[in-house]
Order: sequence, then C-alpha cells, then structure tokens
Amino acid sequence: MASAITAVSTGPSGRIHQLRQYLAGLSQQHVLAALAGFSYRTAAQYGYSDSTDYDLLHDTQRYPPKAIFGLAAGQLLGQPLPPKAFAGGLGSPCFAILQSLGFQIVPKLALQRYQRYSRQDISQLFEPGCRFSRGSGRWGIPGIVETPKNSGQFVFLVTLGPPTEGNPYQDAITADGYLIWESQSRHDFASPAIQRLQQHDAAQSNIHLFVRGNSHDQYAYMGVLAYHYHHPSKQKPVHFEWQILHWDRTPEQLGEMGLPYRAALNPLYQAAPATPQPPLLQRVDPPAANPAPKRGKAKHAAANIDWAARDQRNRDLGLRGERLVLQYEIAQLQQQGRADLAAQVKHVALQNAAAGYDIASFYPDGRAKFIEVKTTQGPADTPFYISANEVNVSSEYPDAYVLYRVYGLSEDADSVQFFELPGPVGQHCQLEAVSFRARVG
Repeated sequence: MASAITAVSTGPSGRIHQLRQYLAGLSQQHVLAALAGFSYRTAAQYGYSDSTDYDLLHDTQRYPPKAIFGLAAGQLLGQPLPPKAFAGGLGSPCFAILQSLGFQIVPKLALQRYQRYSRQDISQLFEPGCRFSRGSGRWGIPGIVETPKNSGQFVFLVTLGPPTEGNPYQDAITADGYLIWESQSRHDFASPAIQRLQQHDAAQSNIHLFVRGNSHDQYAYMGVLAYHYHHPSKQKPVHFEWQILHWDRTPEQLGEMGLPYRAALNPLYQAAPATPQPPLLQRVDPPAANPAPKRGKAKHAAANIDWAARDQRNRDLGLRGERLVLQYEIAQLQQQGRADLAAQVKHVALQNAAAGYDIASFYPDGRAKFIEVKTTQGPADTPFYISANEVNVSSEYPDAYVLYRVYGLSEDADSVQFFELPGPVGQHCQLEAVSFRARVG
C-alpha cells in the first residue's frame, strides 16, 4: 500500500498540497475502521477536538468529520495526519473525500439551554433517524446514553426528586450548580461505563444534561457537565457529583422551571445578583510585551494577589465575560450591516465544553471567527490559565482563532476593556507549565 502513496508536499503552515492525490488510496474501509475505534480521548492525543459546525453521520450517530478523516488517513499511512495538515469545512477536500466515499456530512445539533425536549426529540437530535420506542430500547428508558457508542461522550436524562417505584434513583441538583447523581444499580467501579465517567475530561468530550422535575414533564436542557467527585466506597450504584458548567440559575428560577433543588454544596455560595445594565465593552490595543517578572518580595499588598488563581476559582466571572463578548460581537456585525451573520453568532461553550473556544462569530466578510474569552478582575497583564486543548485548537484554526482578554471586570464597572490576540496562542504568550502528569517509576 505504501508504494501507492504520493510523496508529500506541504506549504509554510504545514498544509498538504494536492491532498486528494496524496490520499488516493484512502477507502471506505479505512474510514469505517476509524469510526469503529473512535473515542474523543484518542482523537485528542493527535490534536483533534470536537467539530464546530458539522458532523459526520454514520448509522444514526454523529462524529467529528475532521478527526475521523485524520484518523482514517492513519489507517492508510500508518500514522494519523495532524490537524494542521489539512482544512475541514464545507468545500474542503477533507469533506469532499468523505462524501465521495459515501459518508454523510450534516449540520451540528442545535440545543437551547433551558428549552424543553421529549425523549424522542433528544434521540433524534443526537442520533438522527434512530429507532425510538417509548419505554424501551436505547433511548426509551435509560438515564444515560453514550453517543457515539464507546466514544466517552454521554447524554444524561435525569428525573429529580426522591426515589419512586418507577425511578429508584435519588438524583438532585444544588443551588450552586452541581448534579448529585447515581449510576444504574448494577454498576460498580469495574464497569467500563463507570471507568469512562471517572476519567471524564470536559476539555475532550461532552456530557449533556437534561433534567425534569417529575415523570410527566419534558426534559429541560441544562448544558454540559464536568466531573467533580465520586464516592470512593459506594457502588451498585456509584455516587457521583458533577459540576454544571456556566451555571447561572437562581433558586427562584429553578422553582419557576418546576425543578426541585438542594442546598448549595459550597457553604459560602451566594447567588449572583442580577445586573440591570451590563458594562460597556471597549476594544483596546494589546499591552506591550514585557519580560517575565523576577521573583522577589512584593512591594505592596496588591502585588500579593494571585489574580490568575482567583479568576480560576470564580465560576461566575468567566460566564459574565463571555456574555459581554457575545453581545459585543452581535452589535459589531449589526453595525457593519451584517445582521444575517449577527443572527448566527453562537455561545458555543454552553453546549460544547470541548470545542476549545467559547464564541462562534464572524468577520464582516463572512469568515469564521472562533473566540476564546479569558476574563479577569485584575489588570491587562494578569496571567491566565489556558488548557492544552485550547492551545491545540488555536493552532488547528490559525486564521479563525482569536483570544479576547477581558480585564478589570468588577461588580460595579461601567465599562470594561479587552484586547485581541489572533492566531495560535503561542505566538503571543509565554506558555508556562504549571502542572504535570506524573507516573511513578
């Protein structure tokens, strides 16, 4: 097979020239093998993240097309292609090759937070065309569905409240945005599904949460979850705690939705007060590059504040910054006469924590803009935390990726400033390793 592979030629960005000729030997069987062995964790090892606008639909299940293509190329070449080696999206050779091999590319599912869905609605959103049988089958009765199968990406369908004859599980959400959840009673720590849940990384795959207050209601979509804790001794069922990302519900709003809740897990939790008028967001130039400060004794009290650590702990701060940027992008496109694009701006992080960016927007000429928002209460030069996935996605989409650094966002601010860092994050920032994965031996 290797003799049939054309010698590779790449441009300055690493993109392969004449991709069709280079992968002329790619077959439907290569793609099927990539689909059969697909997991988001494996794809992330090669730099791939979840798709942005389109999915590959196969046997009613959705997969990220660019990741599948790169992994399928690995079946042919012996090593998956890196994401920078080719482009995805409509009109790209990647999509055209997949479609020529008989695979269907469809728009990504569109979920609205707090909107109500029936079980059948949910099944068709995640697995279009799948067979649905009320009270039985893959979607008709389970409280957890892995989709695609064996991918590490899940849908939780949760009925809140005390156990009943038809629902023996005691699941609950808390006022500060955590899901207290029990697995099926047959599951223990050796169950493959439980092991995948224990290893869940929200930066690599999504767990979508749908909840209802009783068995007669439809399910409200609450967003995506991140693993927080599991009880080390309780099994059959296993007891988990999950953080509901981008939490913004008050106890009053939960009551209006007909959703029972428990007291906050954090005894210091206070519901964020309503902000009647959001501050004005103003764009400024990035600060001049300065060498990293030398370690030494602080000259004044303010220097002792670790703004980056404080920002990381503040769950509300990031959401406030993202909302400001979302409204800013919509307003800017409307002012440019692109109301058509303004209507398509999406707060991606609310339903896809693994995307590697928070806002999907556009430049006035229609080009895509993927915005990662980093917000601080501190000054413009405050360091910030950024995940390996976010760094990888910035390199995968260098022409679309922009980091918006929002700073000085205090509770009583009338105006807030931000600056833009376009392209790969490593071009603008010194990336300092602050944690490591260690293995004894």
